[in-house]
Amino acid sequence: MKITKGTKRVIIYGGVLTGIVACYTLLFEPIMKYESKMMKDISLKTELLNRYKTTLEGRTDIEARSRRAKTIIERTKNRIFFAKTHALAAAQLQSIIQNSAGRYNVMIKSINIKKTEKPVQSNLKTRVGGYNTISLQLVTYSNIKGLIDFLYDLETAAKFININSVTIKGEIVKEASRLDAILIVEGLAEVES
Repeated sequence: MKITKGTKRVIIYGGVLTGIVACYTLLFEPIMKYESKMMKDISLKTELLNRYKTTLEGRTDIEARSRRAKTIIERTKNRIFFAKTHALAAAQLQSIIQNSAGRYNVMIKSINIKKTEKPVQSNLKTRVGGYNTISLQLVTYSNIKGLIDFLYDLETAAKFININSVTIKGEIVKEASRLDAILIVEGLAEVES
């Protein structure tokens, strides 16, 4: 049997094609499967890495918030009256009030200590543990400028001082040279006993 040129070409092309298919099946297909498996593995690890980065960023944010909260707590603690008894805390508050009154020519007729009570958190309606509100009732007289400066000084004092109520009685005089005022002033105190 004689092999013609056309048959020879068909056999050669068929052999080359069979070789390519065999080479692809034996060599390239496992490599491509391995490569796709590696790509899936890389994408999974990238996703895990992104989750880890997000967790770290969240942790850093939480730590920063915690540091800010601790700073605010420390500043707040510096503004609270610390004393062994309620009377000593009231004396500290009274001392600040008298110093301020002296600076602004406000005469204090009388100071009465009101009943101490634990402050209530407005949104939870529960008592705040460890702290008490110290209240003083003041009866004062002064001129209008002195009273305004005195009240402003109390509200902006280094300690937490709150003016709960003010009742002012004035004489009908051209410049309101004398004003009588009844104030209830409160301070936040941590009392040991």
